[in-house]
Amino acid sequence: MRPGGPGMGGGPGGPGGPRRGPMGMMMPTGEKARDFGASFRRLVGRLRPERTLIALVVILAFVSVGFAILGPKILGNATNDIFQGVISKNLPQGVSQEQIVAGLRARGENQLADMLSTMHLTPGVGVDFGALGQILLVLVGVYVLSSIFAWMQAYIMAGVTQRTVYRLRQDVDRKLGRLPLKYFDGHPRGDVLSRVTNDIDNIGQTLQQSLTQLITSLLTVVGVLVLMLTIDPILAVISLLAVPLSIVVTVLIASRSQKQFVAQWASTGALNGHVEEMHTGHAIVKAFGRQERAIATFEEENDRLYEASYRAQFISGIIQPAMNFIANLNYVAIAVIGGLRVAAGQLSLGDVIAFIQYSRQFTFPIVQTASIANVLQSAVASAERVFELLDEAEEIPDPVA
Repeated sequence: MRPGGPGMGGGPGGPGGPRRGPMGMMMPTGEKARDFGASFRRLVGRLRPERTLIALVVILAFVSVGFAILGPKILGNATNDIFQGVISKNLPQGVSQEQIVAGLRARGENQLADMLSTMHLTPGVGVDFGALGQILLVLVGVYVLSSIFAWMQAYIMAGVTQRTVYRLRQDVDRKLGRLPLKYFDGHPRGDVLSRVTNDIDNIGQTLQQSLTQLITSLLTVVGVLVLMLTIDPILAVISLLAVPLSIVVTVLIASRSQKQFVAQWASTGALNGHVEEMHTGHAIVKAFGRQERAIATFEEENDRLYEASYRAQFISGIIQPAMNFIANLNYVAIAVIGGLRVAAGQLSLGDVIAFIQYSRQFTFPIVQTASIANVLQSAVASAERVFELLDEAEEIPDPVA
């Protein structure tokens, strides 16, 4: 009579399952290559029942982003009013702007003349605080409306993701009831529980955090790019130069981190399986004097999980610092070239201030998308493990006599 109950035997492991040795001890196994694209499409396909609400979320995101990207332009107008008011205050009253510009050109100060000629100046008159206050009130209203629509978007998306995960749990629960006994003999119960709990929870958290951010980020990039092109095409081209570099860096890092996330979640399942086996079969392990071997196996699995998790987090963690470095280089280039164009009278100070903010709004969603790509690596690795369970062959029912 073979010692041990279900999960303690030496039956063959199923796809992705750990190789098993004497007394049900789990042996290390190599992890097969994963198909990220197919698993990602399958995961997205589970959102299909919620497509109407997702369309509503996109509309709300469009409105929210539209208000948000108007903010820097309005703030740029406020900056122009302040700057022009300060300049006007220091000009002699009773002289027109055209006369002042002509006098500067006559003295050979053409650069200063070019800069003043692009402004709306009233010599001797300072900042119009009434008009400035109205601009700032509009700015506050725009940001408040943006926040309200963003909250509505997040509220609806929370329901979408939770219902999607709820249906996934239902499918897994029904699948477990249709699996043959040999599946449970060949897979540690801890690994099965890890797929049903840890992996599905990871999918739910990722969908909750990432979908709204991804939609908002894509709309922000498009909207900000349009406004940057209307303000100054040259500075817009400089901002665009950061995009291909950001994409290359993200792809290179994400392709390496995906393998580590797969190993991390596989190691999590293996460790859970070992702990569950040792708990349910404690009396048998003790009777056969396998305590030290059980502890040694736990240490091995724990070390393997530590190494996989460390590599996954370390490699994926490089993405955001790299994106921030590229964004800072882009910021410096815009500030320097924009300042030169203001001095040459080709651009207003308010436009440069707005453009600097737009450059941040343009690069931040790219950085955010890179971070989302990092999180998706982990979620898709979990989804693959859940889909493996759902794709297992089911027990064939006995024919009805």
